[in-house]
Amino acid sequence: MSDDVVERLRFTHENNPNASPKRLLWLADADPSYLEAAEAIVDGELVDDQGPVHGHCRTGSTDRGVSWNHWADADFANPEPNTWPGELLEREQWMGHIEKKPFAPWGDQDAPAECSKDGHDTAATCDCDARFKWGYHGNYVDGEAVAMAEIDPRLDGRAFLQTEDDPFVYVDGDDVRCPETGDVHPAFIAILEHLGITYADVSQSDSGAHAIYRGELPNGVKQAAWRIDEDPWGENDDLPSIEIYPGKRVCVMTGEHVLGTPTEINEWDDSVLDDLLEANDQLPRKVTRDPADVSVDREDYDLEDYEPNTTSSSETTDDIRDIFHAIDRLDAQHVAKKTIVQRWNDDANTSEGERAFWPTWGSLSDGGTANIVNDERWQDTGELGGYGGVVTMAAIDAGEIRPANARPVDGETWWRGVERLRELGFDIPEYDSDDAYTQDGDGRAVSALPIAQLDALKPTERRRFAKKRGLEWPSTDDAREELFETIADVIRNEDEQIVDAPTSLGKSYTIASTRWGAREDITGDRPVVHLLETRDARDEAVDVAEEHSGQYHVLLGRHEACPVCAGEHDDEITINGDPASDWLDAQCEGKGMPFSAAHRYLEEHNDQGVELPCGGDRCTAITQWEKYREGPDGELDYWPLVIATHNFAFAPGLRSHNNVVVDEEPSYEQDDLSTSRIRDAIGAYLREIDAPVTTWEAFIQLSLHDDYQGDAARERDALEDVLWTEPDRDWYFECPDAHTLAPALARAIFRAEDRANGRRFGKTGHEPPRLEAGVRDDDDWNREWVSVVLDENNDVQTVRTVPDFGAARSVVGLDAHPAVPLWQANTVPWIKTTDVLESEARQLWRRYERGLRVVQVGDATRPLSGDKALEWLNEDKLEVLLDQLVDEYGTQFRTAITTGQVEDRLEELMEEAGCHRPELMHFGEEKSRNDFQHERVGLVNGCMDPGDDYVLDLLAELDLEAEVETATDSAGEEYRARGRGFEGDDADTAQEILASVRENHIAQAAGRYARDPTDPDVTATVFVRTDAMPAAFADVQTPGVEWVYSDLQEAIVDELRSSHRSRTARELADAVDCSKEHVRQTLERLVNVDAVQAAEGLGSNGATLYSESGLPHTGVCDIQESPTDSYVDSSRWALAIRDPTTPDNGDLGPQDGSSDQPADVWDWKAGPGSGD
Repeated sequence: MSDDVVERLRFTHENNPNASPKRLLWLADADPSYLEAAEAIVDGELVDDQGPVHGHCRTGSTDRGVSWNHWADADFANPEPNTWPGELLEREQWMGHIEKKPFAPWGDQDAPAECSKDGHDTAATCDCDARFKWGYHGNYVDGEAVAMAEIDPRLDGRAFLQTEDDPFVYVDGDDVRCPETGDVHPAFIAILEHLGITYADVSQSDSGAHAIYRGELPNGVKQAAWRIDEDPWGENDDLPSIEIYPGKRVCVMTGEHVLGTPTEINEWDDSVLDDLLEANDQLPRKVTRDPADVSVDREDYDLEDYEPNTTSSSETTDDIRDIFHAIDRLDAQHVAKKTIVQRWNDDANTSEGERAFWPTWGSLSDGGTANIVNDERWQDTGELGGYGGVVTMAAIDAGEIRPANARPVDGETWWRGVERLRELGFDIPEYDSDDAYTQDGDGRAVSALPIAQLDALKPTERRRFAKKRGLEWPSTDDAREELFETIADVIRNEDEQIVDAPTSLGKSYTIASTRWGAREDITGDRPVVHLLETRDARDEAVDVAEEHSGQYHVLLGRHEACPVCAGEHDDEITINGDPASDWLDAQCEGKGMPFSAAHRYLEEHNDQGVELPCGGDRCTAITQWEKYREGPDGELDYWPLVIATHNFAFAPGLRSHNNVVVDEEPSYEQDDLSTSRIRDAIGAYLREIDAPVTTWEAFIQLSLHDDYQGDAARERDALEDVLWTEPDRDWYFECPDAHTLAPALARAIFRAEDRANGRRFGKTGHEPPRLEAGVRDDDDWNREWVSVVLDENNDVQTVRTVPDFGAARSVVGLDAHPAVPLWQANTVPWIKTTDVLESEARQLWRRYERGLRVVQVGDATRPLSGDKALEWLNEDKLEVLLDQLVDEYGTQFRTAITTGQVEDRLEELMEEAGCHRPELMHFGEEKSRNDFQHERVGLVNGCMDPGDDYVLDLLAELDLEAEVETATDSAGEEYRARGRGFEGDDADTAQEILASVRENHIAQAAGRYARDPTDPDVTATVFVRTDAMPAAFADVQTPGVEWVYSDLQEAIVDELRSSHRSRTARELADAVDCSKEHVRQTLERLVNVDAVQAAEGLGSNGATLYSESGLPHTGVCDIQESPTDSYVDSSRWALAIRDPTTPDNGDLGPQDGSSDQPADVWDWKAGPGSGD
């Protein structure tokens, strides 16, 4: 958090004492991430330090004459600042701290401090800064010295570096103090009362407190931690907890001394300590072995080359090796996240593959570096010293063992850990010596796949069978009720949340059909503003609102509402010789002008000097806003529901104090602003305001100047002072290079900070100019956030202009597969997701309530964007798939969705395959489209790929660090590593951004089918030819095309097909001019898939006779109901359905070859039936 911004907030508050926190942000031009600081300033909590100036500190008041006996007398609400225990101030064990990292500004950054990074020796021999090394005693000073150093603006305070030999123990209460009132949780007071009175201070966050004692913990207890309540205390969000720790530790000490406690550190009452720790389950416990006869020792079993028979949590096994195999497949980091991770610490320096975290039993106030986890095991490298794999972590989460000194578990504890993993949703079969799946009988599914098991049953039996095995899914009515309640909770609580619900559940319908005027208990007596992505989606919402007789108001775009803007009067209305509609488009789209201002200017300055045919001030585009402000006739003075498209979010009257529902992820990136356009706009703006420099080059040079002396520094400061100057109204209309964003773009670029990957990022608040001639003082005040990403050449990569949603009463995002980083960039930085259905229920609802079956074809990613899209299309294999789909489904297969780059070519291939009047969409236009809702079969071919720059630019916006993963070829040249991975602290977020573009569009595309879950006859099967889809989205999987005929093989097949009799290999070889052996191998492959019949020994001289039996034209598809052997080469095609694998990050292009796995086959020839 920048001290400059906080100071600016303080200064602004002094001059605007009645401003709300959000208004304060706007006035101070502070980023929304400073909202908490603004709230603290308004509440009077974040003020300048009281007490002595820098260089002095108090060791306690001497004029009070108070006797300290009881914690009940302590005043946690009004702490005494700058007061530390005298015996600690005397010790040379102090450093400053930045955030919670110790830092010695007085130190030498190249001092010989030991460096823990891999391959490093000391900070003197690497590029690490020794001033951050808190294990280096050369950085330590006493209390007086650290007090003098606190004048350094980089420091956030001071920290005491406790050593292993120090006699002190800290009792740390997290979230036990209400930051609003200062009240402390009574359970925390009771614990301190037992231990005795001693020095205490209030934590840096104002939500916690620390008490320091002399003492030690019992043998076997390295530290203790437990929660003291199941509900948050006061205004805190997290649950209150207590942690007791001795030994080596960084102790951030605020000096906010709790009045009523001494300034000395006293010994605690160790007579109560054992009882206190035992009562809270903090003493070591013995682990009993499993009394059952089943051994969990892997050495007792033959595990070599074992292939599991069961793999998922919905299955039962009587072979413990299946359990071992399922456990081995788990990623320890994923398990840790669900069991022992309180928060990841990706700022920590760890070895490759390791990830540090704050554990659930620890405090967020410590360093967060002791506990690390890789993909196989967790380890506590600190005092507690525990370690173990996924079962051990689950056992800790289940309360079976303590984390201190934890070791890999066995016996009963091992089984309890396995059961806990199953409870958390990990795919581990249930162990049962009586295998329920091997019994025969009517209605019993035999397939090992959960989906296949349920598919094999009649709909009337399906729910009963699934419920017995712990599988349940809601009815459509129940799911829609849950959807409404989830949305209502967000609005009611004035929250900002993305509601994650599957496509076709009725997100848009729920908003449009609700009569919000009767639900003021939810809306707070304010409008619900429903913003949709497209006009078509808006019109559908209007139809729904009309059908349900609710009061609503719809806002139209300028081309819809104004006939002049639509070009209907271009022959009769011009301005400066240009047709009126062209001029209006140039002003609104080319210069960012508000339509109302451009419309008024056109009326006053058109060449004909006449009133506009649309009515001028009475134009529908203008009067629709008057109607909105007036509200409907009747009791209400506002419209309960307002329906518009995403861009209407820029209207402040729609956002301010209203309940804004953003339907589908918005994008407020300014794609139309190129570097050259921005250069022209900023240059024109600088000349208009008489800035010290007037060219782009000089402007950039000054913005990069970081010295504070000399002519350049003075010129830079003078430039910064004038960047808030607003040009005259006429400049925006008359200057051809003008743009309403020019002042904001100049400020954002001028303030841009260095970010990873050579990017710079700047962001500023922007009040769009109020250009209407008749603007009123009481008109709604507007605010936008303008951000710019530049590359190392100072070329503009992205410009984003986001409406200030912080002014809304509530913000609801509606999305089926939300990409949180993109939502945060386009709405508010703190928005999070809330799920309507859990993952398993969601998949089952889609499959059996909605009737949508998703088949993944192949395991390659197949990106089809960019210049090489057509090269990566892999037409040969695609033709085989299209031929087979046409052969099996006939006229039912006629629709597909792919990228815009290959859409036309795919349509041609579908026509060549025999598709009847194919219809296609491309990614980017599929959301909220219902064109394919009644189609029975569809194809989604390949995925989008935004490229690395898109990801790196967004990382720069979010202030995250990750780099593209590279590899080195034999010549030593670096290239982009296969798999499109990322490296760095925020690699996971980078991967999430990339996946969001791919997976979101794939899921949305498949969601265009089977759109009516209330109609059991509306079902569909969608074949998705990419692995870039959300987890658990595919129901079944096929390896894809494995054999496409070569030219010679195609000649052999054509010769046999054209023959009216059986032929020998020799005859065919002579006819096509190739070897007999090549013919024999080709035909034997076809025999194996029943495409050719072979009659051995019936030809002359005992030769084999071959005859065709339904030979495919371009390749082979095996769709028989039995597993098909796979081949290691790329000369075969088998369409065998198996359980979907976890998607990898994909290839840069199409792959040949196939999986070696045997496949459990699903009868896809039957197609989607009404019983599904």
